Amino acid sequence: MKIVHDLPVLYFSSDVKNVGGADFSEIAKMDSDAGPIIGETGIDGLRIDFNAGLRLRVPKGEWRIRITDFESECVFFDQIVSEKVLVSMEKYYVRWQIEAYLDGEMQFAHIFDVEGQDVLFSLAGTLLGDAVMLFPYMRAFVKEHACHGLFLSSAAFDPIIREYFPEFQIVDHITETTYARYSIGAFHTSPFLLPDSARVLPANYIGRFLLGLHNKPERVLYYPIKPRTIEEPYVCIGVQASGVAKAWWYPSGWEIIVSYLKELGYRVLCIDRDKKNEDSKGNSVVMPEGAEDFTGNRPLMERIELLAHAEFFVGLASGLSWLADAAACPVVLISGITMPYSEIDTPYRVLNPLVCHGCYNDVSVDWLDPFCPKHHDTEREYECSAKISPRMVADAIDRLRADLDAEKNLCKQAGNSDA
Repeated sequence: MKIVHDLPVLYFSSDVKNVGGADFSEIAKMDSDAGPIIGETGIDGLRIDFNAGLRLRVPKGEWRIRITDFESECVFFDQIVSEKVLVSMEKYYVRWQIEAYLDGEMQFAHIFDVEGQDVLFSLAGTLLGDAVMLFPYMRAFVKEHACHGLFLSSAAFDPIIREYFPEFQIVDHITETTYARYSIGAFHTSPFLLPDSARVLPANYIGRFLLGLHNKPERVLYYPIKPRTIEEPYVCIGVQASGVAKAWWYPSGWEIIVSYLKELGYRVLCIDRDKKNEDSKGNSVVMPEGAEDFTGNRPLMERIELLAHAEFFVGLASGLSWLADAAACPVVLISGITMPYSEIDTPYRVLNPLVCHGCYNDVSVDWLDPFCPKHHDTEREYECSAKISPRMVADAIDRLRADLDAEKNLCKQAGNSDA
């Protein structure tokens, strides 16, 4: 990690939680990635920016620095310091108020205000589902605060930003005019990267807590930009997720559902990036037999096109489910390890509440453990999904198809009445 400050760093926070190990490394890396403090105050040696939380360089002297949240009046820091760089542990939205006194007289005061300013959003290391979930909150923040949105370039997400969020400017570094930068992700490190862990927050509150918003943002539709290329009715599936713990572990479950979908007259396209994933115990998740191979490290825009023209998507608690929902593709979502509030709101979610389930959202469980955290090496391992039967999934598919048919009939009736 590169050294970016010329003075010793003093981290501060409103919370008394001790931070160490990976948590602190992540917080320190954000500071390092932000580079030197660039904001001038008009006072020699006193510099400020908000590119990794609040950062304040204090020159030599008996400086009393008082830092509060302007809205709640919560005190973060109130001490005499000299030749230090103060860095907040909190990296999410706070309406900072800073006061700097020298020899008892105020020399500098500032209240955080992004109106008319450049605000940079970074998705370094953010997973697909988290990005799709949080993009609308970036737009809502820029609209609410009347600021200029910048997006730190990402090879995977740049095409989505260009097409569906054209008001954002894509840049490859923190510019000299950047007033504030936010790292966007569903973080588990609380209360510093989020006030509360994303594991306990409903999906539609993560972005609000991260960026200080009060309302659910407007839906952003990932419309197709190319004409349909597959004539036959087809369904997309995704059997992979971020770790095999999120897989559907019913024996041959996917093969059964692929066969069922084909009996219904659909082509079945597997659009995962990987054909196979395996954990250290040898548990593997592979593309099911009978599915057509549309896997590979394809651009996300290609997957959006496939999803936007598909009849529906069958998948897991994964980024592809979020992407399908954004493309207005109905989703049958199979998940036992997460609770329904963790993902998109779909009436076709398949969960068996009669067995152990939802451990991802239980913060007493160590989610870093790569195996089933409650029943590892027992006959109940992964029962949350192993006890989801193909019949349950097929029933959800049948309900979805019935709803689609009813919607088509309503559209026909409306068209006839207009005629």
